[in-house]
Amino acid sequence: MDNVTEPRMQRVSDEENPVSVLVIENEKDIRLLLSDILTSGGHRVASASDGIEALQIFKKEYFDLVLTDLGMPAMSGWEVASTIKKMAPDVIVVIISGWGSELDDRELEKSGVDMVVSKPFRVGQILNLVQEAREIKNRMQQGRA
Repeated sequence: MDNVTEPRMQRVSDEENPVSVLVIENEKDIRLLLSDILTSGGHRVASASDGIEALQIFKKEYFDLVLTDLGMPAMSGWEVASTIKKMAPDVIVVIISGWGSELDDRELEKSGVDMVVSKPFRVGQILNLVQEAREIKNRMQQGRA
């Protein structure tokens, strides 16, 4: 019987501590897909269609994780990442890009990007990414303790 209750307790614990995610993507279908994937994973999701809208949302709410498209009008994913990291250095920022491995490592470091996901992505890849972000945040918090 103990074996039956332990998994249930773990699942409840995960539901009580969902990751709060801001999705920034100018392509509506991809933005909705990412939001659906994350919501189905039990996470709290807000979304924006561009960097300017995203920063307005970010100033009003706390997020553990930001997923931003790289190529967007008005404000690039680089600019979004850099601005968010200046506002909240402990937030995990992930660039989603169709250019993937062609991204400049110096630009990634300069803008404060923590991870990169290449398009097209898989559902499991996005859900695993949330877990990785949670682990990175935990290590960051333990480093300050």
